[in-house]
Amino acid sequence: MSEAMLKYITRTRRSSINANSIAKIARCYASFPSSSEPSDVAILGGGITGIASAYYLSKALPATKITIYETGPRMGGWLSSKRLETEGGSILFEAGPRTLRPDKNGVLAARMIQELGLQEDTIFTGTDSPAARMRYIYYPDHLVRLPHPTFGMFQNLRTVLSEPLFKGITWPLLREFLIDARDERMDDESVGSFMSRRISKNIVDQAVSAMIHGIYAGDVWQLSIKSLFPSLWRYEKEYTSIAQGMLGQKEGREVTKREQAFMQEMKKFAWDLDFTAKLARTNVFTFREGLSQFSDRIVQKLKENKNVVFKLDTAIKHIARNEHASGVELRTVNATKPDANVPPESSTHTHAISTLSAHHLSAIALPNVTSAVAVLPLVPKIPAVTVMTVNLYFRTPDLAPPGFGYLIPLATPFEQNSERALGVVFDNAYSPSKDGLSNFLDLLGGNSAGKVVVRDSSGNEINPKRLAVVTQDTVPKVGTKVTVMLGGHYWDGWPAYPSEQEGLDMALSILKRHLNISERPLLHQVNLQQDCIPQYHVGHESRLKTAHERLKERFGGRLRVAGSWIEGVGVNDCLRSAWDVVKGLQEGPGSGEKTGLEMVGQEEVYVRLPVGLPTGFARGKKEGED
Repeated sequence: MSEAMLKYITRTRRSSINANSIAKIARCYASFPSSSEPSDVAILGGGITGIASAYYLSKALPATKITIYETGPRMGGWLSSKRLETEGGSILFEAGPRTLRPDKNGVLAARMIQELGLQEDTIFTGTDSPAARMRYIYYPDHLVRLPHPTFGMFQNLRTVLSEPLFKGITWPLLREFLIDARDERMDDESVGSFMSRRISKNIVDQAVSAMIHGIYAGDVWQLSIKSLFPSLWRYEKEYTSIAQGMLGQKEGREVTKREQAFMQEMKKFAWDLDFTAKLARTNVFTFREGLSQFSDRIVQKLKENKNVVFKLDTAIKHIARNEHASGVELRTVNATKPDANVPPESSTHTHAISTLSAHHLSAIALPNVTSAVAVLPLVPKIPAVTVMTVNLYFRTPDLAPPGFGYLIPLATPFEQNSERALGVVFDNAYSPSKDGLSNFLDLLGGNSAGKVVVRDSSGNEINPKRLAVVTQDTVPKVGTKVTVMLGGHYWDGWPAYPSEQEGLDMALSILKRHLNISERPLLHQVNLQQDCIPQYHVGHESRLKTAHERLKERFGGRLRVAGSWIEGVGVNDCLRSAWDVVKGLQEGPGSGEKTGLEMVGQEEVYVRLPVGLPTGFARGKKEGED
């Protein structure tokens, strides 16, 4: 008890206040924390959001003690790259995400690449490469190459007019601007319902559902248009149609003031000009050792910091505000040796950032009760889907067509997709081999000799350097590498998932039917990722608002949340979520209203960026430049 408190109690004794009153005053005094500074922060979860949160926090508040709790034996979460040895070299497989985009939130990944010194290990896939230009949809029984500006108007028009995929959608697209806007009382709608109402059901079943399979592995008729595509939802309200909203962006792209502030902050960074020039012409990028190299380098950097502590194989059983409401208390157990007779360990932190799934967080945040008391979950139910990825490597090259891969829409007949596949990625397209570098060199306008000309956004030549070729696979002559994606919403409600052998057989069956690949793979890897992609069903925004209120009420700003269940399921979205939650923590005193969800559903003010404003990568700044 502080000296000030003792003096206060002494005075109250003189005023004949009874002992019960004194005890009550002492409890109230203790309930107000002496400081709300985040001096000791727990990070719950060691996936990409968790380690990124720790990384940003260590840079923003370097004196803060950070403890990362992870149930498993490794950091990185769904980022999982594995190298398999074969004749004369090795092949790299990705169990989860395999590439990142440099646009929008991708600026955070790019910035971290430069800060962590990963430029020399980055593999750039150019905007003019087959991976960027050639993407396919399988419908109804063959691959359909999607139109792209580089194919020319005549070729694109011929594809649209001749393919069943596009049958019945041309006129609805042209008349979309004539469709009345929605009823103002409508608060949300499924992507399928919205696109059917504005364009046609055909475009949903034959095209939009395929795109949704590739990003969310979800059901287009359940996912929220407001949460997945907020711009389209806003265009209909403010411009009365999607088409008019898009045309309005030609006058200058509209962004929120919050996004504008983020962009301005990113531009202050001392970007390396050679690096940003490459990114300006990049469609996607990855790393020599896969995306795990990115997460591993973040972890390596954190381990160099004496204020960061790693708690691997540590399961969190319970989280609550501590007795004096001045922080949070965690109870943890050894995840590798669960013993009911060993009591959980207790630790207290001034703040915590949860990067756990919504379901997991709600499970550990329930009060300790002995009776069957109905307790509202901290976060309303946000479902997730399970995906199986099957990596395959064949000795024969070019078994798959050039391009990034193909997706499978809902309208595909059952007999063409009885395996319930979501799509197939052609991994050779983004990960070049040493014997196929022409597409890679096209990225920088180079030639087979490896000499390149790099220019900034104004066309000014930057000092040319000889290109250091970066590849993932080390075999002398590369074969064909693909990844088949299975499951997603198709597996909702299944009592059990396919075994590894069943998954392999289904993947080979798909490739035989769709691409006529009958060769047995030289290498394979089957990855079952349970509940890996959160589903933003209709009403998602409302559920997040409810979670914000409950977090604020129960934890008073001491517990914040970040992760893929909030505003985006991709790696770049997770980085942004981590960035935002750390920004909120930096505000220190008076930030008790913040939870990591405080901006959800807020009325945003939009500003229009001038036409031709640099995107941030094509033009960088040298160290010390204003």
